[in-house]
Amino acid sequence: MSLMKLTNLMKLTSPMKLMKPAKRFNHALLSLILPALLFIAAPVRTRAASAPDSPLKGFVKSADGKPLEGVAVSARADRQTFTTSVYTTRDGSYFFPALENGQYQIWAQAVGFEAGRASASLSAGKAVEHDFTLKVMEDFSKQLSGVEWMASLPENTPEDRRAKRIIAVNCIQCHAFGFVLQNRFDLTGWTAILNFMERGNDRAVTRPDNQRNPYIHGYKEEIAAYLAKVRGPDSVLNYKPLPRVTGEANQIVVTEFDIPPGHLPDYLVADNGTDWSKGTPSRHESAAVHDAVVDHEGFVWFGDNSTPDRTLGRLDPRTGKVTGYTLMSHLNTPVGAHDMFVSSDDRIWFSNGVDGTLDDFNKKTGKFEHHARPEDDSIPPGVGRLIGEDSHGIMWEGMQGHALSKFDPDFKIQYTAPDPAQPGGVIKLDPKTGKYTFYKTPTPALIIYGIGVDANDNIWFTEPGPDRLGFLDTQTGEISEIDISAPDPDRTELDKQLASRFEPIDQYGPPWQKGPRRQASDRKNGWQWIVLSKSGAVAKVDIHTRKVTEYPLPHPFSFPYSAAVDKDQMVWITTVNTDRIFKFNPFTEKWTEYPLPTLGTDSRTVAIDDRQDPFTVWVPYWQSSKIARIQFRTGSALAMASK
Repeated sequence: MSLMKLTNLMKLTSPMKLMKPAKRFNHALLSLILPALLFIAAPVRTRAASAPDSPLKGFVKSADGKPLEGVAVSARADRQTFTTSVYTTRDGSYFFPALENGQYQIWAQAVGFEAGRASASLSAGKAVEHDFTLKVMEDFSKQLSGVEWMASLPENTPEDRRAKRIIAVNCIQCHAFGFVLQNRFDLTGWTAILNFMERGNDRAVTRPDNQRNPYIHGYKEEIAAYLAKVRGPDSVLNYKPLPRVTGEANQIVVTEFDIPPGHLPDYLVADNGTDWSKGTPSRHESAAVHDAVVDHEGFVWFGDNSTPDRTLGRLDPRTGKVTGYTLMSHLNTPVGAHDMFVSSDDRIWFSNGVDGTLDDFNKKTGKFEHHARPEDDSIPPGVGRLIGEDSHGIMWEGMQGHALSKFDPDFKIQYTAPDPAQPGGVIKLDPKTGKYTFYKTPTPALIIYGIGVDANDNIWFTEPGPDRLGFLDTQTGEISEIDISAPDPDRTELDKQLASRFEPIDQYGPPWQKGPRRQASDRKNGWQWIVLSKSGAVAKVDIHTRKVTEYPLPHPFSFPYSAAVDKDQMVWITTVNTDRIFKFNPFTEKWTEYPLPTLGTDSRTVAIDDRQDPFTVWVPYWQSSKIARIQFRTGSALAMASK
């Protein structure tokens, strides 16, 4: 690799400008000052640095002198709103790419150890070396990710294994599970939480008409008893952290950009998972970034369905600047955006859940374009749940089924059921004419989720409740379905009653549920990749034979959520519960997992920017209000920069 190419590769990892200091509330400022007072006053060494040298490097070891591999080392300048992180190699060494000059706080973190902290001043022509010695932490439970908590829960009996599956299917949808299990409650306390969960949604809004989540209601006693046993006031767990990553997984540079709330553009969330010792943060302060996509110019656009006064946000990776854009609905209220898509003409498409339309932001005009439904009610409300585009520039989106409110006399609860008159399906929108076309599913479903356009311009969609995959033949307009469900042969009588009376959805269901969600198309090989969120797997569907092959993720209870395919046909998977991102090689059927330096990421989507080689992966953190850029070091860059 030439010196010029290496220098450009190193510069890619750092925004080129410093941000103005962000305003923070007093409690947020205090939470930043106090950790700074605890920084270890360790000496730093400087020496002359040539162009390929790292501006900041060193070693990380444990108190017994052994090198630590896979440790996250992070650096943040005093006036920046982004953090750069790298990982230690086998000999415990780390090195940073090019960084702007300035005063930096640096820290090293690994599960089971106290964080090492220091400060450093970076200036042109000087390289800083700093070594960390990490002390063992006696109680490291708050550092655990959700999947590590789940691994630590006992499953020695059939009852325990069943309880874990019920929890995984019904309780991980709304948040990374570390947020729940880092707390302790007795039976009364856990029951009170479940009483609220059965009546509320993932934003803590109480359901109307006294409606209940039938599965939380039905399994409440089992869940509460198990949680009181394993996370009661006096319970003891054998914590099982994942092994730190090695080899290829450590050769990444992660830049995490802080995203302020839409209504508070100068406010940065302080409790955002940066300090692992504080535990998994609550999403109710920090949720802002659900989906993120990369446009043709390299700007990152994200949807905001949680904070007021912002529909879309745009992140400039060169500066870290965030710009908000707001669309007002017909009710004169700000529209929130859940899912997003960049079309071939570089428009930013999103679902307008208030108006029930598929809308876009036109970058050329700088304005939102609203695509109204026809007034004859031929297109029912319910538009929303992921977007795709075919080779002709036609946009496709899922259509939610209408829900009927019913009362069950045996369980004595009000619940929702699918409406046969409006069963859900797929919507087609021609952007040139504004014409919508609706295709109904043959089987009513409460939730229609992921949309994918395959190599033949046919449409695939997921039904996470009944574990079905839908297929629309765009030439004939006919929809067919593939049943991928696998009910547990050891179903209890309660399981049978619940499954026969209440349709599961993406947020709850019986313990055997798979929960197909989002998908990605490999048009070169004719494969659709579909994540099975609740069973912790990814499914490959051959579009020609309809054969479905499932591949489990490396760790149970990961809760995969979204997929993307890069130019080499590798499949990238984000998860709610692991604070890692996964790459699956479909030819070797091997997994590689890359760590993320924040606790409680709750990543709901992944975007690939392949305008450069190597390409870049973007991951939004819904629970901790950040967007992460993951870049990959080549062998040549590693060899030269570490000299």
